[in-house]
Amino acid sequence: MEDRTSIVIGALAGAVIGGAVGYLLFTERGRRLRADLEPRIMDVIAEFGRAKAAAAAARDRMSDVQAGVRGPEAAPRTSAPASNPGWR
Repeated sequence: MEDRTSIVIGALAGAVIGGAVGYLLFTERGRRLRADLEPRIMDVIAEFGRAKAAAAAARDRMSDVQAGVRGPEAAPRTSAPASNPGWR
């Protein structure tokens, strides 16, 4: 794309976004729309938070499964094995 085309597209996008923000902030209908949308937006944000927590739990479980597949010799040792009390 030419530089001039990119500038025009950027300016138009900025004007549209600015107009939408102005509508939402400075008109009565925009304020009512924001008030109507706010609970839904908060629900979506909460759902993303739950999905993030579920993904973290799944990642932790997958790490445990991978460690089990690799076997106990692949796991880092933090204490001496019972069969070798002199292990350091």
